[in-house]
Amino acid sequence: MSISNYKKYSKEELIKILDEDGILFVHTSLNDKYIIKKSDLADFIMLESDRTAHSADMAFYMPGISGPVITTFGCFLDKANPILREEIIDRLVLLQTTDTKPNDVKVFDRDEFFKMVSNNEVSNNIPNYDTLYKKYTEA
Repeated sequence: MSISNYKKYSKEELIKILDEDGILFVHTSLNDKYIIKKSDLADFIMLESDRTAHSADMAFYMPGISGPVITTFGCFLDKANPILREEIIDRLVLLQTTDTKPNDVKVFDRDEFFKMVSNNEVSNNIPNYDTLYKKYTEA
């Protein structure tokens, strides 16, 4: 599945998300690479799993944290940061076990993001790092 299968965030929307919600870098076993809003994680797992006929494993990364914070086998969690797992598990189980449909999710192209960093459109230093990500480093 390519990025064209999802609606895309504008640069302005991404900058707002960087400040307010936080992002996750996504890499799938099909070599697709996205950036998603952290709060869209459970819905994205289900959407990507459905779109790839449950054939894509996924790894999710946070800025400033080495290694993935969550990995999946299709729509099922493999390894997960315990704090992030706790934040998404109720929604993920609801999507997996009921007829509840996942919410639409937008993505941003990772290469475009790194071009923005190179062009100083966004800072490589995250001003709200402690608020958005620090708790995950303490798990």
